[in-house]
Amino acid sequence: MEQLGQNLDITPLKALSDSIASTVEKVGRSTVAVRGRGRHALGCAVVWRDGILVTAAHVFGRAPATASIVTAHRGGADLALIGTDAPTDLAVFRLPGNELPAVEVGSCAAARAGELAIQVGRSQAGELTASVSVINRVAGPWQTWLGGHMDRMIRLDSGVHEGLSGAAVADASGRVIGMATSALSRAYGIVVPESTIGRVLDELLAKGHVARAFLGIGAQPVAVSGARAGAPAGGDGSGLLITSLLPDGPAAQGGLLVGDIVVDVADHQASSVPELRDALAGNIGRSVRVSLIRGGAPAQAQVTVGQWPTEARAG
Repeated sequence: MEQLGQNLDITPLKALSDSIASTVEKVGRSTVAVRGRGRHALGCAVVWRDGILVTAAHVFGRAPATASIVTAHRGGADLALIGTDAPTDLAVFRLPGNELPAVEVGSCAAARAGELAIQVGRSQAGELTASVSVINRVAGPWQTWLGGHMDRMIRLDSGVHEGLSGAAVADASGRVIGMATSALSRAYGIVVPESTIGRVLDELLAKGHVARAFLGIGAQPVAVSGARAGAPAGGDGSGLLITSLLPDGPAAQGGLLVGDIVVDVADHQASSVPELRDALAGNIGRSVRVSLIRGGAPAQAQVTVGQWPTEARAG
């Protein structure tokens, strides 16, 4: 055993260790700790663009109009909330001045299962914190349990350590591919992709909130027979059984009833809640055709798609 230890070349391991530490230091120049009530650190944030901080919305519960941060020098700074988007777990604050550099953003499209994912943040005292994970799974677009559209599934092989939600996630080259969050999966850490961050950030900067379409229904998937337009007689399919209606909501105003089964919206299949959201996307304020089953017979209705109410503050 002693001879084996003497023959072991640790040079590659030392090079890997030094490379990770250098990446943490590089990305760390653009990271801060976010503090809430009682001056306790709630999470991390990253300077995504000059003067713009991105963090995880869930660490606040209800995001305040202002917050404070801890930098590498342990100094605090007050932040003004630009807006939050709970479905993608993003909160965006405006950072006074441009004292901290923005991170170098990479491409989430290049992420592969098995690659290193380096989470970089700060403690409540201002020290760098880091965690090295392996990307467990990479897949296409998906929807969060709150209905947020993610451009890409990037799942880590473990959870996100306490205090690292909102941390930058860098690849082995030191480019940031997204933000770490523990709120979107019970078993794994999730990376909010850089493309999703950019898209949501643009909308929050423009309007203070992210517009999302809705019909104002509660629904659950059910099996139906020969229901979908164009399906052969007796063919099997599925739809969404309306279990509740928002009073004066778009669906109620369009004449939909509890017990109706929605099968198509705007000529798009609506056999699940994610499919319904996809069908509604981009149709806010527009009248769309809803194909449904009422009392066992096919029917149609015209519904003007509404927009989810929002309490987000504009910066």
